[in-house]
Amino acid sequence: MPIDYAHCLRQRFTENILMSLLDATSVNVVVPKIGEEADRLVADVKACQLQNARVLAVNMRFCRGSYQQFLLDLWRQYHQQPAQECPDLSAILADLEKQPKQNFIIVLNQLDAMCANDVDEQFDHYFYVNLNSLKNYRNVALLVITESSSYHGLLFNIGGVFKTSKLDIQQIEYLPALTRDEARYELSRRHPELSTVHISHLLQQGQHRTLGYDYALLDYLSRQLSHSTQFWDDDMASFIRQLKNWHKRYKQQSKQAEYHAKKIVEAVDKVSTIFNVKALFKKLFLVLKVILADPILALIELFKDWLKKKSKD
Repeated sequence: MPIDYAHCLRQRFTENILMSLLDATSVNVVVPKIGEEADRLVADVKACQLQNARVLAVNMRFCRGSYQQFLLDLWRQYHQQPAQECPDLSAILADLEKQPKQNFIIVLNQLDAMCANDVDEQFDHYFYVNLNSLKNYRNVALLVITESSSYHGLLFNIGGVFKTSKLDIQQIEYLPALTRDEARYELSRRHPELSTVHISHLLQQGQHRTLGYDYALLDYLSRQLSHSTQFWDDDMASFIRQLKNWHKRYKQQSKQAEYHAKKIVEAVDKVSTIFNVKALFKKLFLVLKVILADPILALIELFKDWLKKKSKD
């Protein structure tokens, strides 16, 4: 039974990626800007009705700070039930290999998150060694999604040290710009009630000068239309005016989100510059002791630290 790709945003691209993965070839998809595009690709792959194949997807952004959380996410999807504890990655992968009649695709979305400062030190050298072992499996393939650059150009936080990983992914693909035909098909599928003229005005709002069509913007406009109770059949002027207002609001929200994200990064960088991370946690621990446990002892320890610092100055 052939795979149905009608639900996919980029049907041909998704088909080509899946064919490689089902042939046990690991793939790194590079997305120009991580976020909605990457999430949609993962959702499209998961929604494909694959015979004798399962997709186990983990967003590394949400579990980079906890290796155990990563294992539990993978384990829960594999067994399709909640779990309180699970074996290590090597044991999980070995278990997958013992299922010769079923293929598995492990998706690591936003692998760039492993370049952050707060990556759990348990994501060490052996984590990447285990991922590399998949190239020897006949029924398990790895799909990693990164932003702007392939995994070759990234410095990963490996066991607390920033360095290039020893990942060996056979195939690197760059997510192509969204074409007019793909964007039109997506909008028509989501809004069958709209005429071709309405769809054309939607496309006009989402057209980028050099990068095809902006999926994140089109997705936002589409969701606003879905939430709206207004009928647009006989009032094209109001429809166009509303699209422009939504577009303006989208830009404002994007600028605000970018500003806040920048401020957070700057704050983290300042804290990292001022404090040694281990020293910071030690101070926080002492403060908690003051509040909760042994205030006299904790204050003495803080006073000793202060004296040492003054003597050095």
